[in-house]
Amino acid sequence: MNEPLPIFRASDTHETGLDATTLRRRARLRGPGRLVRAGPNAFVDGAAWDAAGPRQRYVTRVYARLGRLGSRAVASHLSAAAIHGLPALGGWAVPVHATVPESMYRARTGELVLHTRPVSDVERVEVRGIAVTALPRTVVDVAMSGDLRAGVVIADAVLRRGTSLDELRRAVNPSARGRALAGRILDLADGRAGSPAESLARVVFRELGLPEPVLQQDFVVGGQRFAVDFWFPDQGVVIEIDGRAKYTQERYLAGRTPTEVFLAEKRRHALLLTVPGVRVVLRLEWRELWDLDALSLRLRAAGLPCAVRPLRSARPSSS
Repeated sequence: MNEPLPIFRASDTHETGLDATTLRRRARLRGPGRLVRAGPNAFVDGAAWDAAGPRQRYVTRVYARLGRLGSRAVASHLSAAAIHGLPALGGWAVPVHATVPESMYRARTGELVLHTRPVSDVERVEVRGIAVTALPRTVVDVAMSGDLRAGVVIADAVLRRGTSLDELRRAVNPSARGRALAGRILDLADGRAGSPAESLARVVFRELGLPEPVLQQDFVVGGQRFAVDFWFPDQGVVIEIDGRAKYTQERYLAGRTPTEVFLAEKRRHALLLTVPGVRVVLRLEWRELWDLDALSLRLRAAGLPCAVRPLRSARPSSS
């Protein structure tokens, strides 16, 4: 979820008798009534915190921090991405990011990173009472932070929502450090990628020197239309990205059981192999995109030329 959990602050709770001492005492409890510290002088219900997912916990930490920093602070970078519901390639175990006037800047800590590149009025929006960088500025901030893969994943997601590539390019400050990397990311960005895994796969394929694939190629088989994730026409190879979400999340299940979805995918696989020119249908999982040595062997076995020897790549703790 993109909404924060209810936050208790001593300054807001005098009427209920929850002063700072009481809040800190309840944060030391282990049973009923326990609170969890989400930021300076900011606490949330322990049971609600335990039930929340990683994104909602992180968003709560962002609101806890921004409430403390004041109205001149703007949630930015990955903090803005979390509030906007964008994907994070490395998960949400990251510091809170905010952009502030230079007069408010202080050194980075393990929990808070401040930035000072000015945010114009058109680059900010208000979300549930705090200022947040707008989608184009958020993409560019992440893109200029040094991780090409993470930048492409977020840029693709924003393009899928209908933001144009021109809007993203206009958000790049021509004098900002990191603008060259942002330009590379926007050159790679493609809203046809259907998921973060597809975005990551496209970058990995380029890193390995594969030919440029066709995205979301339509095939019609027996009166049914199938759009595949990646199609390499010269090699006759289809690549589909399989994730657990396809078999666990309702938006993919659409009222079907996981077994029914699995059988439907097997039928789809078999039908695709009847298409003239399709030699191989290769299914890849998220975890395989992080082991480039093993992945390059599978791709070569399928008939795809990997022109680049893979560099070892550490997999993030979560996706």
